Amino acid sequence: MADELVFIVDQNEVFCKELTGWLHEIGFQTKTFEDTELCLNTIDQNPSAVCLDMSTTGSSGLSGLEFLKRLRLANRDIPIMVMTENGELDSAVEAMKLGAFDYIVKPVEKTRLITNIQRAIEMHTMVHKIDRIRGEKQKTHVYKNIVGQSAAIQRVFTQIEEVAEININVFIAGESGTGKELVAKAVHYSSAYKKGPFIAINCGAIPESLQESEFFGHEKGSFTGADYSRVGKLEYANNGSLFLDEVGEMSQEMQVKLLRFLQDKTFERVGGNKKISVDLRIISATNRKLEQDVASGKFREDLYYRLVVYPITMPGLRERKEDIPLLVNHFLKKYKNEMPKIITTVSSLVMEALMRYDWQGNVRQLENVIYRAMVATRSETIEIENLPTEIQKHSAHGSIIQGHSLNQHTPSEGTAVFATSRSQTPVTTAATIQEMEKNALVEALKTAGGNVEQVAKSLGISRATCYRKIKKYQIEQQ
Repeated sequence: MADELVFIVDQNEVFCKELTGWLHEIGFQTKTFEDTELCLNTIDQNPSAVCLDMSTTGSSGLSGLEFLKRLRLANRDIPIMVMTENGELDSAVEAMKLGAFDYIVKPVEKTRLITNIQRAIEMHTMVHKIDRIRGEKQKTHVYKNIVGQSAAIQRVFTQIEEVAEININVFIAGESGTGKELVAKAVHYSSAYKKGPFIAINCGAIPESLQESEFFGHEKGSFTGADYSRVGKLEYANNGSLFLDEVGEMSQEMQVKLLRFLQDKTFERVGGNKKISVDLRIISATNRKLEQDVASGKFREDLYYRLVVYPITMPGLRERKEDIPLLVNHFLKKYKNEMPKIITTVSSLVMEALMRYDWQGNVRQLENVIYRAMVATRSETIEIENLPTEIQKHSAHGSIIQGHSLNQHTPSEGTAVFATSRSQTPVTTAATIQEMEKNALVEALKTAGGNVEQVAKSLGISRATCYRKIKKYQIEQQ
């Protein structure tokens, strides 16, 4: 707490010197005022606390209470320690109502006053720290799991910001695994409803017979098995956001009932006759082509236009491959504490394979691949053999061939060939990944004169992995 600045407002010069000495002993800086107005005019220096004698006035008669009122009107939340005489307890009570931290009756006891000042500063600092953390957490919550710097994902960020403070229904389109629920949460936590709940319903996972009860709730005895009254998701989401995931899977009957609710934001529980009104935001999403479902009659056109007021489309991972390195790093950090080993990176071959692969399962699939690879690896680096076979192939046809001299091999007569997207180098379809890997190692060892460390570096693998592969393929070192 050293170097904290404390203002002392008191017309008793002797006491001011005494209190100044006490505060200097514990490393505090001080500034004294015999006039409340002078102190108020200097308040922009942002003291950590103010010790105010309630009997002190200003040159124009500004009382201690008026001083406090002025501070509050100026939105100053500086902790104020009020000092009073025995006969001024009423003014001390009024001061507390105006936000003073505490009061102490003169003559003050040194230890108590210093302790109270320290406590006031500590609590004030802690409150600000908590508020800052909450703000950062909230801001971070919005975007922390939507990772990317690509133009495609930046457009999504812009749309979230545009719609966040406007209470209109948001519709999120995109393939499975692109992160539609993350966008829904981002919209919620950026909006005026952020202090309310975020309630998600997977419309495709609820049996048709239970959909109405799930949404609206039900009264006891309203149907067989209704042994108690139940609050529905709409009530739970009051003053917050309701996320309708896979809204395209909703039954026709439920579509009608949802449409009726959207018209006036009121509903009745199943078996009930009491109108219930809620204030919430509807965010919906689907991986279906909802326009086609409207055209075929599977989804109501009037409900479609109610839900799709502000559309956001999440791009597939193959549309923003430049984000893959960021996502890989994000998942490595996300799961590092679940692993009994330290895993810090992926090899260049792995990254090449990930960049070349066509991610039909999008970000969710990439996350699963990285998690499985972290479980499988025995070193700090995820190697190509830790990836699923279908992804390994992309590295074999790309990085290994292009970068490790295999392109010097000429295919035998009658062997089918194809060209890589980058090098246009022919590759035999008969060659296995293991054969190509072995050949790459042999070539690299020849080039490096048997220097394993140099080979490992050139192949983007660890030295331990390099030795393991040499042993695996029984390669004789020169």
